[in-house]
Amino acid sequence: MSFWRSIKKIASVLVLVMLLNTAFAAITVSALPTHNELQQIQDELNLTESEIQELLLFIQENSTSIEEAIEADDNLRAKIDQYNEYSREFAMILAFADIASSQTSTISHLSDSNIQSEISPAVWPIVWAVVSAIIKAAVKKKMGKKIVQQIGRQFDEVVWPKIEPGIKREYEINGYSRNVGPESATEANGIRQGEHIISLYGKNSKEYLRLDVYTSQSRNHTRWHYHTKDDWKDHKGNVDLYHNSLPKWGSE
Repeated sequence: MSFWRSIKKIASVLVLVMLLNTAFAAITVSALPTHNELQQIQDELNLTESEIQELLLFIQENSTSIEEAIEADDNLRAKIDQYNEYSREFAMILAFADIASSQTSTISHLSDSNIQSEISPAVWPIVWAVVSAIIKAAVKKKMGKKIVQQIGRQFDEVVWPKIEPGIKREYEINGYSRNVGPESATEANGIRQGEHIISLYGKNSKEYLRLDVYTSQSRNHTRWHYHTKDDWKDHKGNVDLYHNSLPKWGSE
């Protein structure tokens, strides 16, 4: 009797596993971009299937940082929501393509023989729109909600337009593989209280740029700047903001 009871239990478990596998497969397939979507994106952005696949791979490889950037930027989230009839990845591509097309500065890699990249030239502006969103999200994380309320707009309107061209140039030369942001489990508010905001790493997995912010002792003056691998000691950009005294970085 116990033998048949054991057989029934095994059979029940096998049926459950089969049902779960079927359900998971259905979810996975439904979440994948369809061929029609791929064709529509190709036509709308005038990109090849291979270039679209490059963008999809880039988004998948950097999904955590991109989702954090979307969470930190209401305008970016709204732009992606405009394409909610598409899969999540394709909605991101279309939103970042919109941002890239609205930028007045251009990517100069097409005429620079020193630039090496695994990414096709046609998609570099879209990838830069993603990377710049990741950088700005790191700045907001460094600030925390209280400091964003104090000087967030000043950073967007005064600091970023002045430092973006230089940072973009370094991106054009080195590409992008990952970043290290301002998080620190051992410091106040879980954020580094020193100058570091974000480091960018290139396709060779080596750090090539570090965005920093100097804070005066009275905390009513900040100087936003960046360093590059050609001379880490050199301060580039150097945009000064004067404001009321700031709380600790990352203050919510």
